Amino acid sequence: MAFLSRAITALERRGAPGYLPWGDSTPLSNSMTGGQSAGGFIVNEKSSLQVTAVYGSVSVIAGAVASLPLDLMTSPHRRNGKVLPPSPLLQHPYAEISAIDWWTQFTLSLALRGNFYGQIVQRDPQTLFPLQIKPVHPDHVAVGRLVDGTIEYRYWGQIVPKDQVIHVKLLSVPEALTGLNPVEYLRTIIGGALAADNYANSFFQNSALPSAVIETPEDYDEEEVKAWARAWKQMHQGTGQSQGLGIITGGATLKPITITPAQAQFLQSRQYSAAQISGQIFRVPPHMIGIVDRTTSWGTGIEQQEMGFVRNTLIDYIARGEQLMTACHPPGQFVRFDLSERLRGDKLSRFQANALGVAGGFLLPDEARADEDLPPLPGGIGKTALAPINATTLKQMATESVQSQQQKQNVAAGQSGDQPQQP
Repeated sequence: MAFLSRAITALERRGAPGYLPWGDSTPLSNSMTGGQSAGGFIVNEKSSLQVTAVYGSVSVIAGAVASLPLDLMTSPHRRNGKVLPPSPLLQHPYAEISAIDWWTQFTLSLALRGNFYGQIVQRDPQTLFPLQIKPVHPDHVAVGRLVDGTIEYRYWGQIVPKDQVIHVKLLSVPEALTGLNPVEYLRTIIGGALAADNYANSFFQNSALPSAVIETPEDYDEEEVKAWARAWKQMHQGTGQSQGLGIITGGATLKPITITPAQAQFLQSRQYSAAQISGQIFRVPPHMIGIVDRTTSWGTGIEQQEMGFVRNTLIDYIARGEQLMTACHPPGQFVRFDLSERLRGDKLSRFQANALGVAGGFLLPDEARADEDLPPLPGGIGKTALAPINATTLKQMATESVQSQQQKQNVAAGQSGDQPQQP
């Protein structure tokens, strides 16, 4: 009976649309229904993007990856290969959107959901390599393992042949069919940020707390109080009168109301939440999302922080994108992102590095000029490697020393008329 039950479950098909939670028999994945957080908010892809730190972090990552030049090369290493003409897949991965939009969706899907899904909708009739890859939203995908052990993919409730499926994981554990979803696993932190934003909005929208009060020793009726308020506004309201001298008579005193320690702690918690989301979840330097009021361990300058961002954050997305696109091209062709612009230092540092490279002989003058978008030197002289005049081997130095000593002896012997002695 158990075997029959498993067989019926494996063959079960339901008629409702597959992207609805009840539309198929495959177990739900990728947080299709969201999750309740400790802050009392439903945390999913859409709600998490309402948090400034989340939106800012993923937009920085996606924009950085999508704006990188992409090359098709004959070698996995730039120094050893040459650039080939771009393939149709690299120029237009999917006809309905631009290449920048395609890579933006690729990166956002990985950053927010831990998975990128695509469907090969067109192949080259001769080589059979992909020409068009349609991005598919993770909410429209269900992944499951059948009784026979094979993995089944369903897009919009329909079974998709394995040779049409593109699936890239950002972070996964052994035996997992899908990548870990950061919105699902870290919904408590994101939910706390949502709750803090909601509290701040309610505080500023509903709070009746004034910035100052005027205390008087006598009681006044409602009309007299309104007259006091109108007179004070007329004298001090507006940018032109805000710093004017105020005079209060009749024993009245003006007492400003400062922010309470609890409110100050609340503001600090919002700043900590933003730094935690950007730094620990998405690994984005704080200055890139506008957090500039604290020190950071990303580096001592913008240049070092940029290098840390490329090497510690972008590389996760870049490596997976290169591997995906390389697999979609014939053997011997490799897809590589060009990181030179992202890793360029300031002008003085570049000039010093290029000068050392040319003087040391391991960088051609034309290569140094190319780094600054300058044309090659005329006559091909920039293709000749230079070497410092004081660079030589110990063996060469010893040989030259012996030869110099022998020449001196020959000269001395010639002047005295004696035959030079053999060394």
